[in-house]
Amino acid sequence: MKILGDEIDVIVKFKGSSKPVPIKFSIKEGEQDSTKIIKVDKVLFSDEEKLAGIKAYVYRCQSIIDGKILLYELKYYIDKCRWVLYKM
Repeated sequence: MKILGDEIDVIVKFKGSSKPVPIKFSIKEGEQDSTKIIKVDKVLFSDEEKLAGIKAYVYRCQSIIDGKILLYELKYYIDKCRWVLYKM
C-alpha cells in the first residue's frame, strides 16, 4: 500500500456512543478535480492509535473499485475532526 495522506469527505454512522463507522467517502481525481464516490464494502478492523500525542481512529477497509478488490486505510483525527485516506 502506498501512503497518500489525502484529506477526504466521509459519510459515517454511529452506533450509540461508539466511534464513527465509515460508510462511503469522496476523493478528488485528476487535474479537473472530478470527485469519485467510493462505498466502503467492508471494515476489516479498526483500532485507536496515539502517535506523538495525536489520537486517531484507524480503519482498514475493503472496496471494489473499478472492478478490483482494493484494501486501504482511513484515519480519523479526533482532535481535528478530520478524515484522511492514509494508505491505498
